[in-house]
Amino acid sequence: MRCDCSSRDLTFIPTECPRNTSELYLANNDLDLLGKETFTRYTQLSFLDISDCNITSIDQSAFNNLTQLKNLKFLNNPLKKFQSNVLAPLTELRVLSISHILLSTYPRESWSDVCRITALVCDDGPSNGTFSEIFSAMKNLNYFEVDYQSVVIHNFTFQSFKRTPLKQLNINGHLRVIEIDAFAPLELLSSLIIPNQNFLKLSKTLPALHVFENRQMNELDLSNNFKNYGEYVISADLFAYIGNICVKDYLCVGMALEDRCNCLLENEIQTLS
Repeated sequence: MRCDCSSRDLTFIPTECPRNTSELYLANNDLDLLGKETFTRYTQLSFLDISDCNITSIDQSAFNNLTQLKNLKFLNNPLKKFQSNVLAPLTELRVLSISHILLSTYPRESWSDVCRITALVCDDGPSNGTFSEIFSAMKNLNYFEVDYQSVVIHNFTFQSFKRTPLKQLNINGHLRVIEIDAFAPLELLSSLIIPNQNFLKLSKTLPALHVFENRQMNELDLSNNFKNYGEYVISADLFAYIGNICVKDYLCVGMALEDRCNCLLENEIQTLS
């Protein structure tokens, strides 16, 4: 059962939705405060969107009784800091959309609350170039999508992912440089998607792929990149960084030459190699 109460200037959680509602959309309202046991009426929720709701405070018991919630969207709210164990009642939570800055405030003693999350979407990245240590507690995280804020992915950016079984990484933003060992901590990564990066250079990107040499990758997507620096031809030296990667499904390295994308399947890559 879906109930959409988005963009209605609500200042409270509506009560007119059926009690058996499983998907509740509340985005673009003015809720401000999530008080004690706010969602008691909707105990069967599996999806909740409270993005853009001007939420500044969440009571520790606000999510009590949401034991079936699997997907929570909490983007673009002015909340500055989490209390401990706010997410603890969400024992089935698997997908979380949230600001990285806010997530990084989650108290260390409560990190076990996020250990079951399998997919995370962040609409911002780390201001200091390295992701929060809370990722080290995400023992089941296999999908991460981020709007990265910096222009450089450093060798230390993903250090907190060493114990994270991440398989798919999607990076959006305005990158200029990817340092050569940036992806080294991502030992289980099999899908890397970094599209639409006009300011990246081939020579500042492809060397970072050396960590995937002789690894079975499902997808390597660098489409619609490398448009502003005139590096339109992959030299033999640069090709070596992708020539020894076994890509099962899809490899795309996009360049500005006639606005085309060079997309190779695995058998084509092997032929070129």
